[in-house]
Amino acid sequence: MNAVISDIIRTTKLTELWMHLGWSEVERRYRRTLLGPLWHTLTIAVFILSMGLIWASVLNIDFREFVFHLTPSLIAWSLISSVIVEATSVFLRAKQTVLTVNLPYPVLVLGLVWKLVISFAHHLSLMVILMVVYETPPSFNQLFLIPGLALVMLNSVWIVMLVGIICLRFRDLQMFISVAMNIAQFVTPVYWPVERIAPSLGWVVQYNPLYHQLQLIREPLAGRAPDIENWLWGLSMLAVGLTITAVTYTLSRKRLAYWF
Repeated sequence: MNAVISDIIRTTKLTELWMHLGWSEVERRYRRTLLGPLWHTLTIAVFILSMGLIWASVLNIDFREFVFHLTPSLIAWSLISSVIVEATSVFLRAKQTVLTVNLPYPVLVLGLVWKLVISFAHHLSLMVILMVVYETPPSFNQLFLIPGLALVMLNSVWIVMLVGIICLRFRDLQMFISVAMNIAQFVTPVYWPVERIAPSLGWVVQYNPLYHQLQLIREPLAGRAPDIENWLWGLSMLAVGLTITAVTYTLSRKRLAYWF
């Protein structure tokens, strides 16, 4: 346990390092491209336009109404799904660094989370463009994005650490999680309004932790305040997740280097 506490303390002193790791990863991925990280944002924009035109007709929903649902949904889902999917290889990608430098593992975790926050910030431009096009004024409820995003990111820290450790030990889980997230995006109300689900299947939404994480970001972006239930789920996930991750990290820390 002392070693784990030491890692946490060292990580707090290496803030500039993990922020640099996150930023440099964004630069490396989009080096020599014309739009840089905005390529991902542009991809989401094209997807929203094409899906909006088709699904609004299929679901018999006004295009404007559906786009105002789909845009914040995809911005939020892009962040949440990227956290889980990229967490599967957070330690594997840093194999050489881990084996040659005495670096606390949480530094790698925070570096990944910071990188995804940077990408998320670029995606926010889509909401700005949408509000300008439809002449929608800012809402006070959009300020809930600050605590909502903070809670989601705190949950992301333990998720990345826990998933990273498990996938380092059991490599097949990388493929399983990737497939599971592809299914989850359709089970979770990302593309379809939650009001349209049959009452008998309401439990699929209410007991879906991804839904509550989604709501903490999507609702403020859409100009609405998240429900108290969303906050309670987020806080409960944080408490339980941090506890499980702390125990897992404590038990496995000395073995991690041997699992590469």
